[in-house]
Amino acid sequence: MRKLLLFLLFASYTTWGCDLCGCSNSNSFFGLMPASNRGFLGVRYRTQSFDSHIGSSYLASHEQFQSTEVWGRFYPVKNIQVLGFLPYNMHSQQTSTQKFQVTGLGDPSFLIQYNLINTLLDTTYRELNHNLLVGAGLKLPLGKFRYDTANPSEVANANFQLGTGSIDFTIQSTYGIRYQAWGLNFDGQVKLTGTNPEEYKFGNRISGATTLFYAYGKGHRITLMPYANLYAEYSTYDKSQGQVNTRTGGSMSLVGLGIECTSRKAMFGTTIQTPIIQQLSGGEIKANNRISAHFTFLF
Repeated sequence: MRKLLLFLLFASYTTWGCDLCGCSNSNSFFGLMPASNRGFLGVRYRTQSFDSHIGSSYLASHEQFQSTEVWGRFYPVKNIQVLGFLPYNMHSQQTSTQKFQVTGLGDPSFLIQYNLINTLLDTTYRELNHNLLVGAGLKLPLGKFRYDTANPSEVANANFQLGTGSIDFTIQSTYGIRYQAWGLNFDGQVKLTGTNPEEYKFGNRISGATTLFYAYGKGHRITLMPYANLYAEYSTYDKSQGQVNTRTGGSMSLVGLGIECTSRKAMFGTTIQTPIIQQLSGGEIKANNRISAHFTFLF
């Protein structure tokens, strides 16, 4: 009888409990990107994890989402910069009885930003500098989005996929101000999601970050830039077949520490963020730390 009960519980998890799985499709924090007047090409690694169904000893699971992406920035014309991202995803989910894994290419995205203000590009020396970027982006559905609720070897979970299956749009703005070696950076982003061919629509998302940094060795061959940030994001409910899924969505705030090391030809950076306030899927999901690192060549 106990085995039958466990089977029924995990069978129900496969068909509907997936709605509480931690989401890998949230907005990402770029962190600081020094050398704002130069193009770059590099590799960035990101990882984040979630504990789902934290109120149940039978349905509890742990999800980890890892992504290694090629990213770059170039300037086709003055005052316009283009950023591109191509991720390779590695997702895993551990329950009390089994482990699921999916790997493969994710959804590529592009962001075009216009430099409304940038005193760093002027030839006149200033102690106080600032810049303002506004932009819009597009995410394309290259990553696989397909799951079979009748197949027990797969996680029937919209979040546990390599891509969203939809075309999504992003509106983004960044403002930075520096006085000598100190600086503040403000970043805001709105993500407007589309509906994929399986009639699933992830919730729209809004996020913002404030970062305080200090540049050691500015003007020398190597610059170290430690920083601290506060990041927050909010997501509306997902929709499936036109029906609102109230077991999704929520909000979260994180604090983070990071450092950027910049030379004339390359950059290296790493960031760790930890949640301080969160309310995800009605409190049934707990987000854990987020970590990212990159190595990037400048040109």
